[in-house]
Amino acid sequence: MGHRLRLVLSTLSVVLGIAFMSGTLTYTAMLSDSFDSMSRGSLTDISVSVRSDDSRPGTAAGSVSGSAAATVPAGELDTVRGVAGVESATGIISASDRVYLLDTGGRIAGASTTSVAMNYHGEPSMGHRTGLQVEQGRAPTADDEVAVDPATLADSGHSVGDRVTVLASDGSRVQLTIVGAAGYAHGATAGASYLFFDEATASRLLLDGSSGYSTIGVTVAEGFDVNAVNDAVNAVLPDGLQATTGETTAGQISDTIDEAMSFINVFLGVFAAIALVVAGFIIVNTFSILVAQRCRELALYRALGASRRQVRDSVVLEAVVIGLFGGAAGIVLGAVLAWGISRVVAALGMELGSSVPMPSPANVVGSLVLAVVVTVFSAWGPARRASRVPPVAAMSGEFSTGAEGLGRRARVGAVCTVVGAAGVVAGALGAFDAHLWVLGIGAFAVLIGVALSSPVVGRPLIWLLGRLWRLLFHESGRLAELNSIRQPRRTAATASALMIGLMLVTMLSIMSSSASASIRRSVHEDLRGDFIVRPVNHNPLPKGTTERIAALDGVADVHPERQVVAMTVGQQPLLLGAFAAGDFNRIVSEEMLSGRMSDDPNTAIAQKGFADANGLAVDDTITLLDAAAPLPITLRITGVFEPADGATSADVVTNLTTVEQFGGGDADAFLTVDAAQGVTVDELRTRIGSVTDSDPLIVVQSMDDYAAERTAMIDRVITMVYALLALAIVIAVLGIVNTLALSVIERTREIGLLRAVGMKRRQIRTMITLESVTIAVLGAVLGVLMGVGFGIALQHVLIGQGLTVLAISWPTIGVYLASAVLVGVVAALWPARKAARLAMLQAIASE
Repeated sequence: MGHRLRLVLSTLSVVLGIAFMSGTLTYTAMLSDSFDSMSRGSLTDISVSVRSDDSRPGTAAGSVSGSAAATVPAGELDTVRGVAGVESATGIISASDRVYLLDTGGRIAGASTTSVAMNYHGEPSMGHRTGLQVEQGRAPTADDEVAVDPATLADSGHSVGDRVTVLASDGSRVQLTIVGAAGYAHGATAGASYLFFDEATASRLLLDGSSGYSTIGVTVAEGFDVNAVNDAVNAVLPDGLQATTGETTAGQISDTIDEAMSFINVFLGVFAAIALVVAGFIIVNTFSILVAQRCRELALYRALGASRRQVRDSVVLEAVVIGLFGGAAGIVLGAVLAWGISRVVAALGMELGSSVPMPSPANVVGSLVLAVVVTVFSAWGPARRASRVPPVAAMSGEFSTGAEGLGRRARVGAVCTVVGAAGVVAGALGAFDAHLWVLGIGAFAVLIGVALSSPVVGRPLIWLLGRLWRLLFHESGRLAELNSIRQPRRTAATASALMIGLMLVTMLSIMSSSASASIRRSVHEDLRGDFIVRPVNHNPLPKGTTERIAALDGVADVHPERQVVAMTVGQQPLLLGAFAAGDFNRIVSEEMLSGRMSDDPNTAIAQKGFADANGLAVDDTITLLDAAAPLPITLRITGVFEPADGATSADVVTNLTTVEQFGGGDADAFLTVDAAQGVTVDELRTRIGSVTDSDPLIVVQSMDDYAAERTAMIDRVITMVYALLALAIVIAVLGIVNTLALSVIERTREIGLLRAVGMKRRQIRTMITLESVTIAVLGAVLGVLMGVGFGIALQHVLIGQGLTVLAISWPTIGVYLASAVLVGVVAALWPARKAARLAMLQAIASE
């Protein structure tokens, strides 16, 4: 490790790659722990609720309506309290997205539009832990009082004691006084707002005044088995109700969260793998240069009796040490990174409690093993080459100077590139089942092939850059070109690290541009009307909204659609849409394949996919169940339709008369508005706003607005992916710095001789900078070319998933290429300065 200072940047590349992977695992584990704490901290030992699988009319709730759900009768509370082993039981009334606190500006308070409301109660959470607690003021006890969670209180601009407005989902407003700040003891809110009322107010606002409870929370007395008490409670409950232990519910929640976290781990793990692959290129380069610089030292070992294996193992041992140090530092940095992300997320309103990100033992061991494996694998080739150098050749300097031979490397790379390109084309154009796998494997083969053959593929570009450098910088430019082609493998390996990053960035740029263009086309071609009026949550529009908008001057027509969730006889949930028969193909683009839509009672049309899956045709019937209907409802299919590509539709669509038999079927989910001739978009927006502006739960959007909102979601995802890929770019830049710095050390005597024959410090700096720019531009050009090709192929494959438009932002790609020049200049700052400051005589005398 006498060359430890030369290995710092290689170690740093391992640190960054491992930090990404370890930080990802640490953060997602912290998320799982936080959500587990949230569920366990808000669940009681036992919960009594309406059976979710009970499909009997009158009990199977579920509509997209915001109407009150089925409740546990209030009389069952005393029944539960009388069971042996029950220490206490409390009726809990709760609902999501039913009421909202308005801030001082009349907008919805909180980090999101997700709202949880309930009656404040003192029932402990699982295991006799503290459940709800008041952090400031007191709990609400009267019908004009409310308590809110601290984060929402701070966001609202209100204080304890203020008179505030609470908005209900039906548009009504209630004036209440904030009497306290309260929340669960775990402190996590996951971005939701929490409102607490007394029991009577909660029943009025959340259950529409119905009697009963959403659940009954039960605390089991010390010394009693929770499962046994749960069975005893179930034994006394009537049909339609069930008792479930908190452990069971928490386990179900945990399984769902772990499933989501596994996707995030895989998603982020891909980028960690990319970072480690890029780091591998850097390590290969570093050890190749170090072995070349130490050729005489290694030859001396051989001359003193060291075997080839011992020489090889000495190099591998250095790689192991680098892997261990890099892995350990990466684990620490990953924990810091996870903590930083958690604080940023909390600042954005996603409070996850007090969980501290700590890497698990499996994370630590796995990260260290991976760091060592990646480092040793990358250093194995240079180590083998070092062991095969004849001592006489090494001592004479033949091994460390002169041009490198490319051998069969370029031929293997060319074969991989050709075969991979054929796979990309076949995968993009083919219609067979495994075409995506063929495309992916082909793209990987092209990437490997280009990386292997880049010393040959890149020569024309280096030659062109050399002509430009000679024209602009004369001798410094000529020497920069010669140095770039003197060690073609080294130049290519360094450029390949940047190539991978820019290839992915370019491909994502094409995907982003194509997705945005496809969405805009889909919105304008598949959505009818000039405006869409919809709620910000899953609740319906307030009653009377459609009629008031229809009566406005400048409105030619309105087309409301209603949506409810019913159950099939086979216990499958079904989204049932409804609109007037005359509005078919006037809300979204759709085609009637057979039959027609009718306004006759108990008739419906079925979407083709649903009809095919269930064997439905015109004149067949489908039977649905709903809580609001005393008997099953049988609908006759009068038509089969198909929405346009990219358009969404309910599985079954009925008319407005029929849907009113279902719970929530009397309220509009959203509506589209047609402007009268001669009325501009801005004029109509203002007129619709006169109806909706007073309700912060209603969004009014033109088709352009709606398209912009959907593309903005894609842009946010792509921005996050760009940020993740930035790590690979950073590592690639470190690779250029590393290669140039080691190259300067390797060429110390040569630089001294150049100074001796009259080359100025400024010219030395220019030469090193041009070498860096050459490497960066080579990597950028190869990466952009592959990214464009892969992006076009991937877009073609995804046409069936709605990516119907190919859009390439050439100005953006131009920025990427221009940025490569800047990357080269920045990467050369330290190596160029180091080279220019070498003492001439000492440099000439160096070995």
